Amino acid sequence: MLKTRATFMLMLVVLFWGLTFPMQKAILGDGLSPVFYNALRFAIASFFVIVYEKLRGKNPFKSIFNIQGVILGLFLTGGYLFQTWGLVHTTASKSAFITALYVGFVAVLSPLIEKKLPSFMKIVALLISITGLYLLTSPKGGIEFGDFLTILCSVFFALHVIYISVFTNDNADEFQMLLPQLLIVTLVNGALIPFIPGKVIFDAGTLFTATFTAVFATILAVAIQLRYQKHIGSVGASLVYVGEPAFALLFAMIFLGEGASPRESLGLVLMILGIITGSLSILRNKGSVVENQ
Repeated sequence: MLKTRATFMLMLVVLFWGLTFPMQKAILGDGLSPVFYNALRFAIASFFVIVYEKLRGKNPFKSIFNIQGVILGLFLTGGYLFQTWGLVHTTASKSAFITALYVGFVAVLSPLIEKKLPSFMKIVALLISITGLYLLTSPKGGIEFGDFLTILCSVFFALHVIYISVFTNDNADEFQMLLPQLLIVTLVNGALIPFIPGKVIFDAGTLFTATFTAVFATILAVAIQLRYQKHIGSVGASLVYVGEPAFALLFAMIFLGEGASPRESLGLVLMILGIITGSLSILRNKGSVVENQ
């Protein structure tokens, strides 16, 4: 039951992540600085977490030097820096598809870092999903600058996913790892504002998008990852996360009028098949005490 709940909660995260792509593409299209937007988004998220901790009667600043949170924050910084910067130079749906390549990076790096081999069913699910991702992301005219940046982001997100599983295997308070991550992303992106092209625009649209993504796609998402990912492992979680571009495409079609070619549609079907196969492999092992990731 816990694995089923964890899978459901992580799927909720994926839904919110998918929604952020067209929302952010819409405001970045006006020349908004991607690092200013990231700094604003994560500053808002940090503020809400600090207020929440204060209301709980705790000192939120006790956790800012949590070494595990700091390491996760560096990976998260790289992920969002390159993803948002890359989103300026590519479409919302393609950005999501390339971001989801971290599924493959998790599959390669997880056994090396966590020293745990994935089950046969998970290997099959990953192969299906990665094939789908290839059909979705294989560029016709070569890799463009935005694509390259987004590939870099997928590497950092893969490391973030893996090390969440590594750091949350014990009985530590996962929430203590949240604020350091948010603050590091805020500070690094803020420091890069003078060096990365873009305008500092502080209007209603920017503020709404930054606040929405701060609450639902940042605080809620990372908190759920820290709380639930350990129950299905990094490879199992990546099988859920691969649904992110599917939601991104759906919302991009609704809000931005983006579409999918027949090749991309086939890739999308394969990704969904991979998700189903991976989910079944997780549920089959739900009765085991320790899952072989």
